Amino acid sequence: MSFPKRAVLNPGGLSAFYLIPMDSILEIPPQVNGRVSNALRIKDKAHWYAGYSTSESLKFNEKTNKTAHGTYYTPTLQGMYPGDSGEVQALFTELESMGKFFLVVFEDMLGRRRLAGYGGALAFESDYDSENKRYSFTFSGDSLERAPIYPFEVLF
Repeated sequence: MSFPKRAVLNPGGLSAFYLIPMDSILEIPPQVNGRVSNALRIKDKAHWYAGYSTSESLKFNEKTNKTAHGTYYTPTLQGMYPGDSGEVQALFTELESMGKFFLVVFEDMLGRRRLAGYGGALAFESDYDSENKRYSFTFSGDSLERAPIYPFEVLF
């Protein structure tokens, strides 16, 4: 099979990400050809949260894992958060709580979005580095599906 022709403009890197707790989701629509068919349905009064990452530190990768029982994926969104404050410590501690899982929409430099955690929600982890005075953070997990394209607006 031939690969599709590449886009003329295809800048690397990510520009933004948004997260929502799994317990805020009412319905995850099916995907068709690697694309979510409808916007996620979320509970009343639930909303997306805007993430922040230091410029050029936000990255997504999706490792393919093959076993005797089939293929699964390990999606990982990672970035850096500058500084240190009580507010960010409290936020990261809350995000890391046991049993907290998330869906994450990330956006590339052209505004195209994908939905990470579609086939298996993601957990949050962070580490602090005093030498560089910043946190590194990761949303990761195992998924039975690749992160599909999510062509819908993310509303706050």
